[in-house]
Amino acid sequence: MSVGDSLKAQMAQVAAERNRRQREALRLYRPMNKQAVFHDSSASERIVRGGNRSGKSMSAFAETASAATGTPIIGPDGSPLSFKYPTRRPMLIWVIGYDQRHVGGTIYRMLFRPGAFRIIKDLKTDEWRSWRPWEEEDQQRIDECEESPPLIPRRLINPNGWAWENKSERVFTVCRLNNGTEIHAFSSKAEPKQGDPVDLIHIDEDIEYSKHVAEWQARLSDRKGRLIWSVWPHSKNDALIQMSERATEQQHLDEPDVKEVVLSFSENPFIDADEKRKRVEAWSKKGPEEVRARDLGEFVLDTMLVYPNFNIEDHGCPRRDEGEDDFIDVVMRGRNGEPPNDWTRYLVLDPGHTVCAVMFAAIPPPSTLYRDGTIIVYDELYLRQHDADQVAVAAHSKAKGRIFEAFIIDNRAGRQTPMGFNKTVRQQYSDAFARKGLRSRQTGANFLPGSDNVSAGIGLVRDLLHIGNGRRPKLRVYRDKTHWFQREFVLYRKRMTRDEVHDEPVSKNDHLMDCLRYLASYNPQYRKPEALPDQWSAAYKAFNEWKKKRDAQEDTEFVNLGPGASY
Repeated sequence: MSVGDSLKAQMAQVAAERNRRQREALRLYRPMNKQAVFHDSSASERIVRGGNRSGKSMSAFAETASAATGTPIIGPDGSPLSFKYPTRRPMLIWVIGYDQRHVGGTIYRMLFRPGAFRIIKDLKTDEWRSWRPWEEEDQQRIDECEESPPLIPRRLINPNGWAWENKSERVFTVCRLNNGTEIHAFSSKAEPKQGDPVDLIHIDEDIEYSKHVAEWQARLSDRKGRLIWSVWPHSKNDALIQMSERATEQQHLDEPDVKEVVLSFSENPFIDADEKRKRVEAWSKKGPEEVRARDLGEFVLDTMLVYPNFNIEDHGCPRRDEGEDDFIDVVMRGRNGEPPNDWTRYLVLDPGHTVCAVMFAAIPPPSTLYRDGTIIVYDELYLRQHDADQVAVAAHSKAKGRIFEAFIIDNRAGRQTPMGFNKTVRQQYSDAFARKGLRSRQTGANFLPGSDNVSAGIGLVRDLLHIGNGRRPKLRVYRDKTHWFQREFVLYRKRMTRDEVHDEPVSKNDHLMDCLRYLASYNPQYRKPEALPDQWSAAYKAFNEWKKKRDAQEDTEFVNLGPGASY
């Protein structure tokens, strides 16, 4: 071969390699606007949640491939999105699927096989780009589309860098890249690997044990690593729901720790409009919950909630629309949520050092203006790392000197004697309440035991929540002072196995829910409260002064309750 022919061959090889690199998937991938928000976020924990075929997995695996290869993602406008990963040292990446089938069938396919999306040659530039089916010209050229190359090109993988659990099923455990970065794949059913500091953890879809998420997160701290989660809304996954809640709480921050992006099936422009219509119509036959989950990517908690019929718009007071006020709304709004003196008050306590919850409830006197037996939960305490005396101080500030009808406590916890103490929990709280002058009409500073019958108590609470015949429910909640109480209502869920929902509740997010159950089981009734000193008449004050002197064995044979001097 002549020198000229050799040079031509080398130039052809260079051109072919350049063409291959220009066709590499990450160079052609263009996220949609919501996907770009996910990629561009600097939050250390990110969720891309969505319905079926909404583009969530595409987003997350593109992010993982970008981190592993050091290739920035180009945004919809053609500008590079922020790249947040180290470039001067190898990285350790974990990708976690539900089981080994998920590792071989989804994780391997998305990262290392062609076809993550479609590409087409641009007619103007003659260069490859992502297919845009929402444009009529591209739609007409569908037959010219090709599968995209793998997100991680073969040229970047160390040929001897694979470790396999089951090679025939493509279940890999490690893939080592030429740049030194390692991608480890795990089943969520396996025990978490210990010790390794990790740069990026990618969880794809559901996991077997929610508790493992905290252990995985701990692996990120040494390297200020990041976690991404691409997921369909699995309502039984506590870790996912809690992370989603944190994202909601932080969504007003400029730099949140947790960011969530929600994608929908019906908004995916890469799926034919008629196909989307057929799928949504089929899902709607199964009920609106199916559409909310599979199309919109929403959590569907209704069937898993212990009290699905609680709604702050129905059970809250006062109503946001003042035109719909009833008597209780008017009274509570006018007194800033403080019940009148002639309402019967109850205090219910769920003890605990990690979280101690106190619920304050009141019953108005019988009236034709509302349902008899109406209970208003008007205030709360949600205290962490507090002892009995600290709880009593906080309760005293809420009590405002009022006398309660009864104090009720969790009976199971109340009768325990903690290590290092010679008194039961109930006695400790009773003594602390006595020291702060808190008392109830029935038992002074002592507590009545709350019922241990969980199922019966839940049934009674459901009765209180029931709305019938167009009337207001018996349970009302003063919305401005009961944040934790309202929050627990939407987190208090039934126990679930993988395929079945059980009626008993999960012992989590239940502190104030337990208080409500104890009160409902007690069957609280209205009883006119004792008058407070600032409500006494002049005659009654004189009588009490006489009574004090008599009790002190002073010469007080007579008391004058009318005009003139007393003898």
